[in-house]
Amino acid sequence: MLLLEIIILVILSVTVKLGLFNEINLHVHEALHANSYAIQLFSETASIYTFVAMILIAVFVDFARMRRISMFTQGFVIAIVVNTFLVYALKISLQIYRPDAMHINTFIEILNVEAFGYPSGHTARAFTLATYLSTKLRIKNVTILAFLWALGIALSRIILGVHWLSDVLGGVLVGILSAHITDSMLKHVTTVMQRMLLREPHR
Repeated sequence: MLLLEIIILVILSVTVKLGLFNEINLHVHEALHANSYAIQLFSETASIYTFVAMILIAVFVDFARMRRISMFTQGFVIAIVVNTFLVYALKISLQIYRPDAMHINTFIEILNVEAFGYPSGHTARAFTLATYLSTKLRIKNVTILAFLWALGIALSRIILGVHWLSDVLGGVLVGILSAHITDSMLKHVTTVMQRMLLREPHR
């Protein structure tokens, strides 16, 4: 599964970099772009600041309940770290501009990584959270609501005109991949720790 997701992300990234998405991006942008304060507020529920707040609240609740950080919260933090690394690695390496940054000219402005839109960070974070909740909680209603919210975030980024369709698709893939990488890492660490415990001599 991980390998397939990586391959799809690589194919999409190459396709976007080659400009093969340009025409459809422009059509979708012209058809959906609109200014809305309500959509802006909704979109910011997936901002990095919101996620930092989520992590701090989770850590506070964990310490209040059990005086330690739970594996669930640790996994969530790792997933967001993986997500952030992938998002910024792709932004910096591919340098695909947002719709509202197409006419950037000065060197200082070009150095600003936020001018690059692929992949969408908001979308990536939303799908990281939705995928993480679906794999860890396995509660149908929570999974449905989480993915509906994530889809809403993806659509909001296009409507607000801050991302192309291709940016959002990249964000979806990065988000899902980040959660799955984290899940795989945690399973591997758990397996290694269990083997180490089994090898310890009994006293």
